[in-house]
Amino acid sequence: MVKTFKMKYLCEVLGLEKYDTLVVTGAGGKTSFCLTLCDELKEHNRIIFTTSTKMFIPEVKKNYKIYVGDDFLYKELTKNGAYIAGKEENEQGKLLPFSLDEIDSFKEKGDYLVIEGDGSRMRPLKGWNETEPVFVKRTDKTVGVISIKSLGLKINDENIHRLELFLKISDAEKDENVTKKHLFNIINSENGLFKGAKGERILLINQADSEKEFDNALELAELLIKEKMLFDKIIISSLKEKTYCLVSDL
Repeated sequence: MVKTFKMKYLCEVLGLEKYDTLVVTGAGGKTSFCLTLCDELKEHNRIIFTTSTKMFIPEVKKNYKIYVGDDFLYKELTKNGAYIAGKEENEQGKLLPFSLDEIDSFKEKGDYLVIEGDGSRMRPLKGWNETEPVFVKRTDKTVGVISIKSLGLKINDENIHRLELFLKISDAEKDENVTKKHLFNIINSENGLFKGAKGERILLINQADSEKEFDNALELAELLIKEKMLFDKIIISSLKEKTYCLVSDL
């Protein structure tokens, strides 16, 4: 039997502690997750958002600053706010990463460090190659994001980034529809969502925007708990509706 505990803030349900470094992996809301944390924390903290691979420069609101280039390495962050940083910008408008040692050093600059650890090319699901996700040494929490809206999608190149790798870890066939078992497999696979994870392992089942989607997410969480998956925490979220539920095994 499982029970859910609804919480008001994402940082609360994560159990975030000051000076934490989070690496966020997966697909189906990674950037939205990172920006939600920035929105919650930027008024009273210095939060740095960067990438260890590459990411599109997000649209930002008040109290955000974007830095591109080595100048950020020497920048002293004296004011609260959200700081988005990258080594350089490529022709596609993506931020390219600093070195892992340089990113690790950002922990001394601010109160929180949030890192996108892989890419999904805007697709709702993905497979992982041998070079990703990319973690810094001082990772305190790994947040694996998966979208419950991916249930029922056709398994093809349009919906899956690195389709062939996804097929291997999900035990799916091309042109099947995505099932909870497929999601279970990519979450649980040693080459899947938590490949190389460091620190606390947090599963975020995201985009549960409707009652049906929440029920589907809860069924997936129950399946994972029943099989005694080794997560520190499972969260069901709707970043769109700003609802966050911690799933507990009772």
